[in-house]
Amino acid sequence: MTSTSRSFSKALGWGLKRKLIVSMLMVGVVPLLLGLSLAFLQGSKEIQVVSGESFQALATEAARKLDLLVAEEVARTSRIAVHPDIVRALEHRRDALHASDQNATLPTLVQQRARWAARDPAAIKAITGNSTALLLQGFYAGSQSEPDQLLPQVVRAATKKLFITDVQGNLFAALTTKPGFSHADSPWWKGSFNRGVGQLYIEDLHFDEQANAYVFSISLPVMDSLRYEVVGVLHRVIDAKEFFSPSTHPIRFGKTGHVMLIDSRGMVLSCPILPTGVQLSGASLIPQVTVRQPGWVTADSDGHGGQGTAIIGFAPLPETSRATNGALENGAWHTFVWQSSDELFAPIRHLMMWMMILAGIALGLLATLGYFAASRIVTPVRRLQEAARLIGRGELQEPIQIHTGDELEELAVEFNRMNTQLEAAFAGLSTQVEEKTQEVQYLQKSTDQVLDAVPTPIIMIDQQGFVQYMNRASRDAIQPQEQSWSGRLLFDLLPLDDDHLQALRRDLRLVEENKSTAPFRQDQEPVLKEARDPLNQTLSQASPSARRELRIDAHLYHYEWFPLESRSGAGKRFGLVLRDTTDESRLQDQLIQAEKSGSLDVLTAGIGHELNNPLFGILGLGEAIQEEADLARAKGYAQDIVGHGRKMAAIIRDFTGVAARESKSQRVPVDVTAQLEQALAIVQTSHDCLGLNVQKHYVAVSPVTALPDQLRLAFINVLTNAIQAMSGRGDLWLTTEEQDDLITITIRDNGPGISKHHLGKVFDPFYTTKGQGEGSGLGLTVAQRLIKKFGGEIRLESPEGQGTTCVITLPADKAGVRKEEPCVSP
Repeated sequence: MTSTSRSFSKALGWGLKRKLIVSMLMVGVVPLLLGLSLAFLQGSKEIQVVSGESFQALATEAARKLDLLVAEEVARTSRIAVHPDIVRALEHRRDALHASDQNATLPTLVQQRARWAARDPAAIKAITGNSTALLLQGFYAGSQSEPDQLLPQVVRAATKKLFITDVQGNLFAALTTKPGFSHADSPWWKGSFNRGVGQLYIEDLHFDEQANAYVFSISLPVMDSLRYEVVGVLHRVIDAKEFFSPSTHPIRFGKTGHVMLIDSRGMVLSCPILPTGVQLSGASLIPQVTVRQPGWVTADSDGHGGQGTAIIGFAPLPETSRATNGALENGAWHTFVWQSSDELFAPIRHLMMWMMILAGIALGLLATLGYFAASRIVTPVRRLQEAARLIGRGELQEPIQIHTGDELEELAVEFNRMNTQLEAAFAGLSTQVEEKTQEVQYLQKSTDQVLDAVPTPIIMIDQQGFVQYMNRASRDAIQPQEQSWSGRLLFDLLPLDDDHLQALRRDLRLVEENKSTAPFRQDQEPVLKEARDPLNQTLSQASPSARRELRIDAHLYHYEWFPLESRSGAGKRFGLVLRDTTDESRLQDQLIQAEKSGSLDVLTAGIGHELNNPLFGILGLGEAIQEEADLARAKGYAQDIVGHGRKMAAIIRDFTGVAARESKSQRVPVDVTAQLEQALAIVQTSHDCLGLNVQKHYVAVSPVTALPDQLRLAFINVLTNAIQAMSGRGDLWLTTEEQDDLITITIRDNGPGISKHHLGKVFDPFYTTKGQGEGSGLGLTVAQRLIKKFGGEIRLESPEGQGTTCVITLPADKAGVRKEEPCVSP
């Protein structure tokens, strides 16, 4: 192998030989690891099941033995409670207490309690030396028991207290001076006395300071001779560790396996490892092992402070709980069987270790086999690899010689054939490259000619802003005399002020950040400006820079940036298109002036229309005053003239812009019915209404927030159209109603109506179907504008041949004053 091929293989990193060896190892490793994993998991699972069931059986058997132990101790204690001498002594005590006066007995009990607490010899002898106490000592020592019913030595050593109380819970007889005098408030005394009925009561594990040990107690009621009522309570305090240890500690299996006794709180009563009175570690473990039925669990804690998988068997002491009728304060007692997980899973781990050793040997054999197989394959492949490199450089002089009799030999033959064909193909390649180069140059020249023929200035720059290309239109617009534009900054070439240059740079940054609009195209229509008021002079004075416009000499250009494709690693390129909009701007200014003139005509016609109605009313009232002899009626006409004058002043103020500047705070709650009535009176005064029949249907409605004069003007315009449509003769219906915080005013006539062709245009300014001089077409337009000003809506409905209905809706003002009585006219 040459040095070149060796360096190439080294640079390759993972060679074919290494890949083949690794592949063969993977073929052996994956099934092996999968099999070992399944075997380990299955073995662990079976060990857990077998161990769990064994631990459950052991826990059940241990619970049965401990049940018998507790039952025997309860039986021994009950023999003391039924002794006739003890029963008679307690009956005499009961009778004496019942016969004596309680007020006289209380000081005596207090004195006895104090003497007992002070360890008075006489008081101690009265309790520990009486006949009942001597019987207790006889039972404790065995002199009062049958030979086969003696207390075992372990039980006597575990008994810390043995005493009897009377029917009031006071100490009656005791073996030692450790017990207190009064026990009526103790849970064990209340549970055993059971309101005079009596029952067995086993007190749960607790620490007794006098005995300096964790103890449990057995309390039995002493019944009278007739077995009718309780005359005393026999209480026995037993050291839990000394009592249960002989039964639990000998049960051992393996090095760590043992049985322990716990209560429902997880407190240890007896354990070879843990001291009595401590609680199992792992709060989540306790409810799993203190259930009512035997079983086993797999837990993350072993209860002894260790972490990891632990298998625990458990079983309750059912007979003890059943015999006491649930007298245990914290439920039942449970056996707890456990073995260290390290010891429990040691066999499967040893098996796995030997399997791993055998697997390592098998992998070594696979690696050796893979190495020899890869060598037979890789050597020809490397020869082919070197030949391919020589073919790529055109240096392969001799044919490749490989004789393996398989696909590698066929591949070498194909390499030799390919080398021959490449030599023939490379002969004409130089000529083709020259032809393609000439085509590229021709396309570039043609592109430059096309861009020079475009009348729109086009400029191309790089990411730093240097000019790369300018077509002829841009050179004529920017540099009509100077030709040295190549390699210069675009912003130095443009004859612009600082504001336009900053706007141009800002738009370029937006294109760089992909935030600009689509690039300008020659076929696009000019962007239309936003609709505005033609009389407003401020909008037309916006700076050209805000509209993407540049002024160069006497020409105004609209500009647009767009990104360009560039070669890899050459940086970003951008294009700038300038479109001459000088003529368009001039035409647009002329259009604005025309809009202003038309708007002045609209304003003049509107003022004339709005002033006509009140002016006719003033003229009619003035003529009536000239012919009126009644001074009071003439004054009324004069008041109406004043009202019409104020209305004309409000119209003039509205059209000159004063009303537009009024704030909403000037609006007041307005009675819609009252304004509708005033509008009807004004219209009837100014028009011939002798043949008009008005029908009113008013209800009490909430006020609306508006300007009274303007709301009345809207009603006047609608009523005027209705009366003119009927020529002053016909039926006119006026209706008001309120629903869902909306006030609806309906004005309906029985005139000829409005055709569908004209109904959609009645609110357009100056649109009218009346003859010349009969109307200007602004009445409904003004009414619509005023109703919308107060947040309402107006619409017209005109069924064929059924007149016209105008529906006006306004929002109700709930804060305003509501009329108490509806204004209803026939």
